[in-house]
Amino acid sequence: MPLPYPRRIATLPLALVALALASPPAWSQLEEIVVTARKQEERLQDVPLSVSAFTSEQLTERGARDMFDVTRFTPGFSFEKVNRYGVQGGVSRPVIRGMSNILGEGNAQVFIDGIPYSDSVLSFPFDVVERVEVIKGPQAALFGRSTFSGAINLITKKGGNVPEHSVGVRLAEYGDTEVNLLSRGSIVDDKLFYMVHGRYYTYDGMYRNTLDGGKIGGEESTNFNASIEWRPVDGFSAILSGGVTRDRDDLAAITLQERFANNCYLDTARQYYCGEVLEAHGATLDRAGLNGTDGLHRDSTRLSLQMTFDLPAGLTLISNSGLFSTEMEYGYDSSYQGAVALGATTVPGAPGYVRTATDPVRTGGVNRNEVTDRDEWSTELRLQSDQQARFRYMIGAYYYQSQRWLEERHFLTAPTVYSGEARVDNVAAFGSIGFDITDRWEVTAELRYAEDTIGNFNPIARPNPDDSLQENTFDSVSPRFTTTFKITPENMVYANVAKGNKPGVINADPRFPPELCCADEEESWNYEIGTKNRFLDGRLMANLALYYIDWKDQQITSSYTFPTGGTQSYIRNAGGSEIKGAELELEAAVTDNFTAGLTYALTDAKFTELEDFGEAPGLFGSPSLNGKKLFGVPEQQASVYGKVKFAVGADKSGFVRGDMSYMDRKYDQIFNLAHTGEQILTNLSAGVENDRWAVTLYINNVFDDRTPSSVTRYVDQLNLNVPQYTNANPAQNNVPGSTTLERAFFYPLAAKRQVGLTMKWKF
Repeated sequence: MPLPYPRRIATLPLALVALALASPPAWSQLEEIVVTARKQEERLQDVPLSVSAFTSEQLTERGARDMFDVTRFTPGFSFEKVNRYGVQGGVSRPVIRGMSNILGEGNAQVFIDGIPYSDSVLSFPFDVVERVEVIKGPQAALFGRSTFSGAINLITKKGGNVPEHSVGVRLAEYGDTEVNLLSRGSIVDDKLFYMVHGRYYTYDGMYRNTLDGGKIGGEESTNFNASIEWRPVDGFSAILSGGVTRDRDDLAAITLQERFANNCYLDTARQYYCGEVLEAHGATLDRAGLNGTDGLHRDSTRLSLQMTFDLPAGLTLISNSGLFSTEMEYGYDSSYQGAVALGATTVPGAPGYVRTATDPVRTGGVNRNEVTDRDEWSTELRLQSDQQARFRYMIGAYYYQSQRWLEERHFLTAPTVYSGEARVDNVAAFGSIGFDITDRWEVTAELRYAEDTIGNFNPIARPNPDDSLQENTFDSVSPRFTTTFKITPENMVYANVAKGNKPGVINADPRFPPELCCADEEESWNYEIGTKNRFLDGRLMANLALYYIDWKDQQITSSYTFPTGGTQSYIRNAGGSEIKGAELELEAAVTDNFTAGLTYALTDAKFTELEDFGEAPGLFGSPSLNGKKLFGVPEQQASVYGKVKFAVGADKSGFVRGDMSYMDRKYDQIFNLAHTGEQILTNLSAGVENDRWAVTLYINNVFDDRTPSSVTRYVDQLNLNVPQYTNANPAQNNVPGSTTLERAFFYPLAAKRQVGLTMKWKF
């Protein structure tokens, strides 16, 4: 399918080209980036993997404030941004190369300095980030568990001999204010270094709640980060780093498209909506019914220690250990309609109808306060040889432990649901060998063996000591084989084959029947070929990757209706999927004054074996969903940017930059009926800077595109289709005798156009 905006996406760089050509050309090279995607420092262009990496300066230029913004210019990477809580249990679910999921832990893991960070990463301050690496394809061989589709590693800033002190301020519409303070340098030159960072951020939100007229979507964060590095002698270093975060957010700006919008399959029990969801201008949420628990209250702490020892014979011993802890409460109206506030026992438009005693609106079960306490710890020890030698190797051991308690509190008469403590214990051994067959041809083999013990301990819901702990153990072997051929020092081709493994899960809700307790582990084989190139003396970069993924026993969601009323999602295994894709990155220093870039990704992700015996037969006449696209996956992504620099007086320079990104539609679920629509975001910025200060004026979402980042299949709990009700559209009267809830769809309200100003001082 051709992209729907060829003229609009072309006008942006053409305008900037005209401005750039006003100055005589002077050639310059593109910036080189050094990454650690294979547990060693190497040039990005030398890594035989598909990696998108961005330095602190590049993130600032692009106006990237969090990981969601990074998806705009990273091919093959998307993110479900409902709010900063994340999704169920407060986890993040980034999607790399179409490997999406709706419940459970994500298929891609976020790391901070190599330490797992399983909380939502959206409130982590980018001002303290030195570099972001998005590593695509399974990374279990070197990074460990939860890297089924890839890994995202954020490397924080550290101190050095050259001091840096800065104050950064952002002022923008909708009460968007952020202040960052950073200081780093040496305490003792060449021996002892420090970094300290503080941040305060607040945001009022862009939308209003129709029930009380107040703003929704507001956010507030206070962050403190620090590190200290000690190098007492040559050959030894230790870096202790950490941070604390305090988040206090309002109700998330989420709206629900009610059942009256349904426009297809109206003769089925639940009905459906086909096409792009409708644009919404606000939300209807029961803030008062949450009794002061509304929004996100979260306090998080991270701490890590990395030690490096240089040993004889070119060996290096590296230890990296860390912990992450968070306590949070998230209060929200899960009807997304203010159902309790509008009448706990009544149904609008159905005179005389009284909700049943077990109806979750009547009991208050739709107003929820999720309380989570998560602690995770990991430690890794690895020994590696000289990575520049013709034959090189690495061996290591890894241990990870996670404990997460989750309970769902309600109001009125609905009882608390204790989901218990989810436990994960992971023990692994890994290694790699590499050999240069010639000075141009390299082969590498990597392997990890891991044991995952996954359990759920729930002495409240399962008081019998023999039943309190549900537990399974999963073993996995994850290999990766890579070969690389250097055509020239700046041009290479590579191929790799890797196996991915994702452990099984336990559906912890104690109300589920025994047969729904668990889902089996997933496996995938990933095949990739690619080429990385720098041409014209480093002025042009061109990278291309082609891949194929064979995915078995995929974990997907289904809905279970309890005999006493109410529904709950759970995880089960599908038969299989296949994903074929291509990723392209181009960047050019056209002149010393003008740089431009383009990215594109094509992701063809389909189910090859999937049957649904719930709704599919009524919708399609068959349970088979073979050939349907995977949910939450954009088939096409693209971005383009251009930046022009020019002199302003004798000691200052100015710039004008434009960024445009395209995100294809994302389907809500496995039926491929409702979707987000296509999103086109255009950002413009202009600024003036010198060695000591910088001022930038920006406009985000210039054309005010309101396409949501995701859409989720749901139910209409407010507008029950009962005999007392007569729809204005008779076709929406439900199937006679049906007692199920009609389909509805919820989605986050998209960020509006926003004008802002950033200022930064260095001293």
